Amino acid sequence: MKIFFLGTPDFAVPPLKALASHAGHSVCGVITNPDQPSGRRLKLKPPPVKTAALELGIPVYQPEKFNTEQTLNILKTSGADLLAVVAYGKIIGDKILAEFKDRVINLHPSLLPEYRGVAPYQWALINGETLTGVSIIYLIKQLDAGDIILQQEYKIRAEDNAKTLHDRLCFMGADLLCKAAEAIADNKVRRIKQDESRATYYKKIDKTMGKIDWSLEAEKISNLVRGLYFWPSAYTFLNSEMIKIHEASPAPEYANHNSACGTVICACEKNGLIIACGENTALKIKTIQLASHNIQSCDSFLRGNKISRNIILN
Repeated sequence: MKIFFLGTPDFAVPPLKALASHAGHSVCGVITNPDQPSGRRLKLKPPPVKTAALELGIPVYQPEKFNTEQTLNILKTSGADLLAVVAYGKIIGDKILAEFKDRVINLHPSLLPEYRGVAPYQWALINGETLTGVSIIYLIKQLDAGDIILQQEYKIRAEDNAKTLHDRLCFMGADLLCKAAEAIADNKVRRIKQDESRATYYKKIDKTMGKIDWSLEAEKISNLVRGLYFWPSAYTFLNSEMIKIHEASPAPEYANHNSACGTVICACEKNGLIIACGENTALKIKTIQLASHNIQSCDSFLRGNKISRNIILN
């Protein structure tokens, strides 16, 4: 089966490589977003999918505007049997959906219909979910609402954060995408309608979400830290200086502390940095990052920085 691939970020690279290396499929072209200015010198940087596609010898197209006659012509003349969309970042318009009716599929990193929209696995972590997964669906006009082709569950581990979950789901999704393409080629798809009554939607992650509210329970703060790792990161303030927190976990041994929320209960190399949270819970901070500094363990941080007990963060 000839497949035209649409994707942009790191998450889309393993699915692209899986399809390109699959014995039953060939990727005849890739559409991705234009190169973007990056770094202090604003040098143009290609999206990860472009880099991967060029290494594989696949033709790459980067239209500024996607839903144009020119883009439609590129897709039509490619001879593609199927369009595979993975985190492309642009809406697929009506004309293209009509031209490739029932031949546009999408990889979404959640168990649809739950967690429609952007950043589904980050939100799953923030909400303290223990189960997520990936879905392959037919793409339609409504956001993430197409019929399900295949799904696979993933049990979230206690040590998972946004980075590890990103990596696990993109490789899981790559395998499932190949299986979905096989099923379509063999005309063996059993389409499953999504239950709209169970649909949930989540907005884009932004930097403002990272500010820690110490009145929340420690577990909720820990989940926020996990979900916002490594970007945009959860953060707090110590003596007016922002500190990013990259790893943390509840500290049940310090429960029932009766301290004001945000109070430093303990700050020593032996026991670590412990902060009072809501509902008389406590959080142990494991790795932190000061502005313009590298990430470091709390033990290392405390060796070079003295923090007084009973000081209140934020």
